[in-house]
Order: sequence, then structure tokens, then C-alpha cells
Amino acid sequence: MSDFIEISLEIENKPNGNFHLIKIDTITVTDQVGQRLPDNYVQTFYRRANVLARYEIDKKKKYKDFNIKGVIKYFKPSENKKSYFNLGKIKNFKKNINLIAKSITNKNPNILFSIVDSATVAKALPKYQYRTNDREGYKSINFRNYDLIYAYKTDKKQDFVVALNGELEPGFERLTLLDEKTGILYKLIRLKRDMTKIEKDEITIEMMIENENSITLIPFDFRNVEAKNL
Repeated sequence: MSDFIEISLEIENKPNGNFHLIKIDTITVTDQVGQRLPDNYVQTFYRRANVLARYEIDKKKKYKDFNIKGVIKYFKPSENKKSYFNLGKIKNFKKNINLIAKSITNKNPNILFSIVDSATVAKALPKYQYRTNDREGYKSINFRNYDLIYAYKTDKKQDFVVALNGELEPGFERLTLLDEKTGILYKLIRLKRDMTKIEKDEITIEMMIENENSITLIPFDFRNVEAKNL
């Protein structure tokens, strides 16, 4: 232990496939006297293997063990349950429109997924600049460095997951931007070096959208968990 503890949760014997996903729905950590620890990071997005949470601790205080309680969401999307959609190849998509089916957006107009162009991002965030470390200055986005840009907006009541070419987190360079006015997130992705237009057109997109038939809530309650010094 330093000034925080990190908790890793996974489900034993869960198939480690594209369409067997977990995320933290709720989690509470208390010390041996029942005092609740403040969190400084909790993964609230779906992962295939394990999910993480990090909690601050008082360096002056001695901890014996912790109690960890909450709920894991297990998401197993499928076509039969109308939660898995193979959208096909990007070359067949129109840009800058919501690609989520109207049957879903009619019930939940807050969710959005759209392949967008650089002009859309520049219009939404005209003055955006960033830097990757403290030693360099701020710079504008070089859109030529990315092979794909998509916009998305999820909802607490209904989350969704996007897979590109079968991967949940593809590529080696990613930049995620938030438009605070609309709540829309823009994800810029570089999939490979010197990707050709033909290769970009062949990118496949699969989408997994939550519904009650595809979600299992798994409660957990671990008592007297000892923290290990790493």
C-alpha cells in the first residue's frame, strides 16, 4: 500500500470472448472500522477480462483489511436478444448521422453513434489544443494522424460497446475529446501506420447495445480482504 489501494475484479470461468463483457455497476469499500474510502478512479466501461477501482487511503492510518461490496454487470449480447448488431464495413456508411437503429433511439434519444469527419470535430471544438506531457507545448489536432473518427454518447440507462475489426480497443494511438455543451464524445483512432483508403473502407464495425435480456447483475460482498504491498 502507498497512498491508495487498487482493486481488480473478474468473474471466474467467464468465457474470454468479444461478447462476454463486464463492468462495475456499483462498488463501496470500507475499512475495518466501517469508514468508507473515497474513490479516485472506477472503471465504468465494459472490459473482457477484469475491471479496476482505485481508492485513496490515509498514509498516517494503519489498515488491517477492507470490505468490498457492490454489483458487477455481466453483458452477453446476442442477435437473438437484439443487443448485437453487425453494422458491416465503413464504406457503406453515411457520415455524420446517427447509426443506431430508430427502434432504439425512439425509446432512448440520448444515445448516439456516428462516423464523423474532421470538419465536424473542428466545428464542435474549434479552439481545442492538447499536450501529451509537461515538457511540450500545447498543439492543435493533426487529423491526418488518425484513420477513423467516431462520435458517441451513452446513457446511464443504456450503454453500448463498439468493436472495430473485432477489437474493443483497436489501434496504437487514440484521442478522446468531450464536447461539454452536448455531452458528445469524439474518439480519434489510428489503426496502423500508412493505412490506405481501401483498408479504411474495409474497417468493420460491430455494436453491442444493452437491454434487460442481455444483462445479468452479479452482487459481490468480500469481507476482511487484506491489501498486499506491491
